[in-house]
Amino acid sequence: MGEALALLALLLFSTNVLVVKIASPRLGQDVGFLLALGSNVVFAALLFAGERWVRPDPFVIEWDAFAAFAIGGLFTAYLGRRLFFRSVQTVGPSRASALQITNPVFAALIGWVVLDESLGPAGALFVLLVIGGLYLTSRMPARVPVPAPAGSGDVPPVDSAPSRAALPHREIVIALVGALSYAVGNVIRSSAVRDWDQAVFGGLLGATCATVVYLVVHTDIPRLAQRLRTAPHSGLWLWGLSGVLTISAQISLIASTRTIPVAVGVVVAAAIPLIVVPAGALLFGNTEGVTARTVAGIVLIFGGVVGLILT
Repeated sequence: MGEALALLALLLFSTNVLVVKIASPRLGQDVGFLLALGSNVVFAALLFAGERWVRPDPFVIEWDAFAAFAIGGLFTAYLGRRLFFRSVQTVGPSRASALQITNPVFAALIGWVVLDESLGPAGALFVLLVIGGLYLTSRMPARVPVPAPAGSGDVPPVDSAPSRAALPHREIVIALVGALSYAVGNVIRSSAVRDWDQAVFGGLLGATCATVVYLVVHTDIPRLAQRLRTAPHSGLWLWGLSGVLTISAQISLIASTRTIPVAVGVVVAAAIPLIVVPAGALLFGNTEGVTARTVAGIVLIFGGVVGLILT
């Protein structure tokens, strides 16, 4: 069941990448990002209400897990995503995405230390196959968008020009801290859902905390209201759909790690190029600059994901 939920998270995150590709020209990510966050909260609240309607057991709060879900949401939906977007702006999306590949590595290490999870030699090999495939698919030509990191489902802005200069150490550290934030948040939420089987509520709580913090710290409310009044309806609906997809994927990922190692869930959900690259080529032509290296990366990702599921 856990593997099926991780695959569902992969499908939802991948679909979101394609939706955001269509939505971004209609409405910029500065407003769309907040719309997606708001949609996260609204749809998760509806899912939670529906779950309480069908679940016979009473809803009793486990406060330790409640706090863990809130903190995990801040690490993933707020801090990890915020630092990733900063890295996209400072070092470019290809390099930022390549550094984000460390997310599953961090998740595996933290899961091993905190949750006493061990993948074994075969599992570790399959994780490395996926990470190697993600690295190859992230090495896109200039002016080509690359898939976002696991747990986000967002599409960063495109590269403006190739750059071979050495990266500033400070920016490397910031990008790695962003990847670490995603991993920490995923491990915290995995621990919480094992103690308190409330993946839907955990997703709702994390999304709510992240949205409130982002609104308070980073948002000019009057300017946002003006942008929303003048925004095209198609852009509003598409970004709202993006929020539905991402929160559904996050909840699926949280639920999956109740029964499988968090590293396995994160690695499977991170295999976005496996779906996005062929789907993008089918829908939009070869605008993504698919090369032999990209295809090799997809083959590695496919082999690694299948191996993890069958192991």
